[in-house]
Amino acid sequence: MNEGLIFTNEKCIGCNKCVRICGSFGASISHTRPDHSTIEINPERCINCGACIDVCTHDARDYHDDTERFFEDLKKGKQISLLIAPSFEAKYPDEYKSILGTLKALGVKRMLPVALGADICTWAYLKLIREKGYTGMISTPCPVVVSFVEHWMPELIQLLMPVKSPMMCAAVYFREKLGISDSFAFVGPCIAKRMEMDKYPDLVQYNITFPKLIKYIREHDLWADEDFGELDAGLGTFYPAPGGLADNIKWLLGDDTPIRVISGKTYLYQRFVKNRSKLAAKAMPYMLFDLLNCREGCIEGTAKTDAEEREDRGLSEINGIRAESKNSSPDSPWNGALTCEQRLANLDRQFSDLDINDYLTGFEDRSDVCRVSYPSDEEAEKIWKSMHKPDAVSREINCSACGYETCREMMIAIHNGFNTIHNCVYCEKEETVFLTKMSYSDQLTGVMNRNAYERKLGSMFGGDHSVGIIVADVNGLKHANDTEGHGAGDRLIIETAHALANEFGVERVFRTGGDEFLVVLQDFGETEIKSDIDLVRKYLSGVSVSASIGLAYAEHFDGNINELQKLADKRMYDDKNRYYEMTGKARRV
Repeated sequence: MNEGLIFTNEKCIGCNKCVRICGSFGASISHTRPDHSTIEINPERCINCGACIDVCTHDARDYHDDTERFFEDLKKGKQISLLIAPSFEAKYPDEYKSILGTLKALGVKRMLPVALGADICTWAYLKLIREKGYTGMISTPCPVVVSFVEHWMPELIQLLMPVKSPMMCAAVYFREKLGISDSFAFVGPCIAKRMEMDKYPDLVQYNITFPKLIKYIREHDLWADEDFGELDAGLGTFYPAPGGLADNIKWLLGDDTPIRVISGKTYLYQRFVKNRSKLAAKAMPYMLFDLLNCREGCIEGTAKTDAEEREDRGLSEINGIRAESKNSSPDSPWNGALTCEQRLANLDRQFSDLDINDYLTGFEDRSDVCRVSYPSDEEAEKIWKSMHKPDAVSREINCSACGYETCREMMIAIHNGFNTIHNCVYCEKEETVFLTKMSYSDQLTGVMNRNAYERKLGSMFGGDHSVGIIVADVNGLKHANDTEGHGAGDRLIIETAHALANEFGVERVFRTGGDEFLVVLQDFGETEIKSDIDLVRKYLSGVSVSASIGLAYAEHFDGNINELQKLADKRMYDDKNRYYEMTGKARRV
């Protein structure tokens, strides 16, 4: 399987947290290895939401970006300009100028604000809403949201707003309007931006995530004593915050504009599933759904950082940046003194020379790679049986240790090759019980075997305990095998085993040879044992079976089991001799 943007490294212990959090069924696949299990990723099904990176406490999930390739190409003298995500300043308010200054000193040509692309994105959304009557649409700045719809809800593709993301809008503008031909490197918080770049390879060439950029600069000690100035743009600087797009549109259309804002990996996709049919039918009272994969929007990002407090500070910083973006110029769309109509007219004038078609995009139905096969009743029954789940109770344990909400989901995952029975805790426990029983039980009779007897001896101690040892040997086994077949001989053995088990308990009866049984009794009275032996003989007589039985008993067991066994063995042979004398049969027949 080819490696995608997000991958599993050697630290994986197969704990299933990533399976549980994954919003794309079958993207996380369990592989059972000789020493442990690992959870690999199917890149075709992965939507690159980053949830598994967040939840993994073993740092077993990592991702690829283009940071190293960027620095290598920069050293070679390649002409590269940066597209700076608006969340950069908000997330790293104390460092971003120094970081950009360092990159400038290393040869980066231009620092270009993606916030301008966000302003263009807002303009394009409003143009489609006003001129084309678009309503009930799903926002598309977030590539993970787009990926989820393309993979899992293709019927909603028609509702994806057909506008490029702010990053791509900025790239189009800087290339077509300013004539910049440099390679573009996007500096941002998102792993999934690479998917957009692969779609438009001529627009942006590098995806550089904040954490890997800063790590590379630190590890290679590249800091330069140089700062970079401010990056100017409008209210698009607020796009990274949850509801940032909605805030921009309401600024221009009015606060009563019906926009539903949802963010957060698990919650967002649960809402998608719950409202799928309503969304498709446009039966919800919203003009737009402003959706972001990450709970804190692009302040958080899928490229995980080790400092969660950056998100809290980032949201505070971006509110300040938003306030600074508003100005009092009469021709600015960001002038708070103007009416919504006046602001919108100013926005239209600002971008009057743009062709909206340059900023539109399309989407692809990728659901073929996410098809799920559902087993027939017969196939499902075979899987349930292999999982040691024979009934409804065992099939509805739903412990979720495997990573799935229900046992049925796990069964379906096994059917599709996404998981194995060995990842089911209940199955493994039942398998252990079964194997333990197999290793200590005699398969023909169901009583204990010699292994169990040896184990029993290890747990017996001398002291103030009575111990009785019974040795029983089936009579006439060879004759039955020779004249009636082994089935007849097996019947004699099974009946003897059942008779002993019924009187003394299956856990105390051990088949130690072909026709030989030992019974170990602790703290039984000798009279009681003899009475039970009489009941065994009576039962065997009733089913036409005979066995020679010998008992050795110690009121105070001294720990020497061998002496007791020898005595019981001798008494069994005495009993067998009496049997031969009474029946007139030759020995061993």
